[in-house]
Amino acid sequence: MIKRADNDGLHIIIEGIDGSGKSTVSRACESWAEARGAKFFNVIEFSEREGRLPDITETGDANGLLMAEPTFCWCGKAIRDEIITKRENGTVRYSGWETAHAFATDRLVQFRRLVIPFLQNHPERIIFQDRCLASTLAYQPLQDKSLTTEKLLELPGNEQTINFYPSMLLLIRTEAAAAMSRLEKRTEKQDGVIFEEKDFQERLVKRFLSDEVLGPFKQAGSLIGEVDGNQDIPHVSAAVEATLSQNFGFFGKIGL
Repeated sequence: MIKRADNDGLHIIIEGIDGSGKSTVSRACESWAEARGAKFFNVIEFSEREGRLPDITETGDANGLLMAEPTFCWCGKAIRDEIITKRENGTVRYSGWETAHAFATDRLVQFRRLVIPFLQNHPERIIFQDRCLASTLAYQPLQDKSLTTEKLLELPGNEQTINFYPSMLLLIRTEAAAAMSRLEKRTEKQDGVIFEEKDFQERLVKRFLSDEVLGPFKQAGSLIGEVDGNQDIPHVSAAVEATLSQNFGFFGKIGL
């Protein structure tokens, strides 16, 4: 497994329950970095348009990437369109373990193809990513109680993530009721996934704060940042920028 080194760039992963406000936080992260000279390549838009992940050579002179899990192509598209899609009759075709395997494969490809080569030996670079391994450690054991953090970390994509651990997990703490209210009001972004149920989201709130989810990252060396997602957009954005400035104030001062 490829391990993170001191001279590698920043990787901030945004995590939270469905409807927690990840889009708001992502925009605030991007604005914070752009104000410090970052130029972003949007991997999400590229993948939706081209049906594949870009090669590292296609990112041009960008010193920042905007990414998400699952990806919008290859295994990630199968996850979005098939594996976690809510069905009209309420049936679930794939178990928590099968779902975890799919996510881990998608994760491994994105890390090996983009995350690692982009950040290795480039301390001036930064990646903001919507979801990663913490979501697997939070969601899948709630699908299948036999799954443990230890078992999930045996999957290669998950093991790689811990070895090339993120600089920070930026956790959005949002009450389940507030998150579900936002999901119900959505008109443009309808994910229609099997996890968007109130009871499941309430259990997720607690799960995301557990040592089973956060422990592996803390042990590896990741920082854990928290933002109150129950607040309005201006307050959330300000909190995000304050958290990033406090922990990564050096970004932008390294030669771009």
